Amino acid sequence: MTFHISEILKATGGKILQGGEQTVFHAISTDSRTMTEGDLFIALKGERFDGHHYAIEALEKRAGGVVIEEDRARDIRWNGYQTKPVIAVKDTLQALGDIARNQRRKFGVPVIALTGSNGKTTTKEMISACLETSFPVLKTKGNLNNLIGLPLTLFNLTEKERVVVLEMGMNVPGEIRRLTEIAEPDVGLITNIQSAHLEGMGSLEKIKEEKGELFRRMKQNGSIIINQDDLRVVELGREFEGQKITVGIDHYADVMAREVRVKGKEGTSFILILEGEEREVRLPLLGKHFVHNALSAIAITSLFGVDKEKAIDALEQFKPFPMRMEVLSLGNGRTLINDAYNANPVSMELALQTLSEVKGEGRAFAVLGDMLELGEFTVDAHRQLGKKIAELSIDFLLAIGEEASVVVESAIRAGVGNERARVMESHSHAVSLLKEMTRRGDWILVKGSRGMAMERVVEGLKERREERNALSSAVSSS
Repeated sequence: MTFHISEILKATGGKILQGGEQTVFHAISTDSRTMTEGDLFIALKGERFDGHHYAIEALEKRAGGVVIEEDRARDIRWNGYQTKPVIAVKDTLQALGDIARNQRRKFGVPVIALTGSNGKTTTKEMISACLETSFPVLKTKGNLNNLIGLPLTLFNLTEKERVVVLEMGMNVPGEIRRLTEIAEPDVGLITNIQSAHLEGMGSLEKIKEEKGELFRRMKQNGSIIINQDDLRVVELGREFEGQKITVGIDHYADVMAREVRVKGKEGTSFILILEGEEREVRLPLLGKHFVHNALSAIAITSLFGVDKEKAIDALEQFKPFPMRMEVLSLGNGRTLINDAYNANPVSMELALQTLSEVKGEGRAFAVLGDMLELGEFTVDAHRQLGKKIAELSIDFLLAIGEEASVVVESAIRAGVGNERARVMESHSHAVSLLKEMTRRGDWILVKGSRGMAMERVVEGLKERREERNALSSAVSSS
């Protein structure tokens, strides 16, 4: 993969301040620490960093050239690097996206873009797994779904890939609009629109409008997938001029599921209804909400002519992600649901509903950390969480964080006994209490926002299991 300087200048409208006009760059980088020979370093600036401070260092590390902002040109002393290209642009973040869009256009392969409040990463991986049964796919790696990560993904596009699957995240207004401008999707999907990132958006209606930019800004002769069970998504889809494929569980759709059954450690099964035919699908994932993800994947793969049986097989072989409704055995007949990756009001409710469904004859322990990024809605959201716990078949609540007392007090007021709802002083406190209280047949859910590091509880419980296994082995050998 190469980037000729003429491409960079045309895509960005930049100007050469110094250096040759025939330079070819081997890759694009935004991190001077990982620069390799011949890379073009783009000096981005953010709240906590400014890449312009590392422009010289990038050249010292064998970068082929740098892109800086016009108003910073006089601040940088190039010393002995006058022969290497320096390109000035108005905005380096804008330039990064413009170069990525040029890369997308260069190869012209179909692009699938998806956003939503919950389930983006799982849906992206399901779509990719189904498509990969038939041809090479470029997909978003990890959580590189923002104005930096999405362009970096597109820079990896080569002649080999036949389709691109891009996840789009949103933290600030205008982000989905710009990401859509860069990606120019042929297929669009909004998984759902729920109360996530309220701190940055202000209201659920604002979230809807911002997510809706995907449908508004993408190619109108393309295709969109509409979740019939989410009224806000349905409303956004009405104005789209291209092809529409609907998916749903509770409402009639082109791709439907019925008889959804959550089967504990076995995962979740459902009957797929597609083109008048029915077929049982068994997902190795725990929770009804994963069925919507699977339906969307099947809908999209049908657009690309992928054999239905191949797609279903890929879904049935799908590997759960760490810390996303990950089911772990703790020994002594106890089971842990590790959903510590993140949390918002809707994902919290879905996880708790799943916990109450799978516990069977055992007891359900909910170990919950704060939900962050909710702004002025923080206290009310945690009060509602406490009420929801009282409505479900949850036997014990252990809450951690600044809002823990709000959740516990709300749960108690809603009918949960004082002895069954407690504020934990720390992660280790929760681990110790769980060790004392849990027994064979119990299920434990651990969930909270990323900043709460709830995986510390999971690791603590796993350490207890490993200690028991080590002790058991020692006794057996003696």
